[in-house]
Amino acid sequence: MGCVPNKNKGFTLLEVIIAVAIMGISMVLIMQLFSGGLRLGKTSGDYTAAVIHAREKMEEMLISPEAGAGEFDNKYKWQSEVSSYSTAEKKDSKLIRISVKVSWQENKALELVTLKAAPEESGK
Repeated sequence: MGCVPNKNKGFTLLEVIIAVAIMGISMVLIMQLFSGGLRLGKTSGDYTAAVIHAREKMEEMLISPEAGAGEFDNKYKWQSEVSSYSTAEKKDSKLIRISVKVSWQENKALELVTLKAAPEESGK
């Protein structure tokens, strides 16, 4: 008596359905990971561009501090403010506070703030 070969080689319909279902679920998860990565990459690019625009405007403001507003690339809006600043310890210090706020879309914004020594008044 020898070994009887099994003539029912192959996969059952249930095994194929389960394999296809697992593969389908895993493909959906992989696609969601890729789309999430692309979305985060775009958001990161938007923030990087906003920081570059804000730094550019801040450099201009450090040379001649004037409040104003405007737009970069028809996408980013900026607004700058200049105000006097004094600390509780040194009331006589002459500092000005310069802030530049860049916003885009409806709810995305960032703000850069710095202090600068006020120019000396002539005539003293």
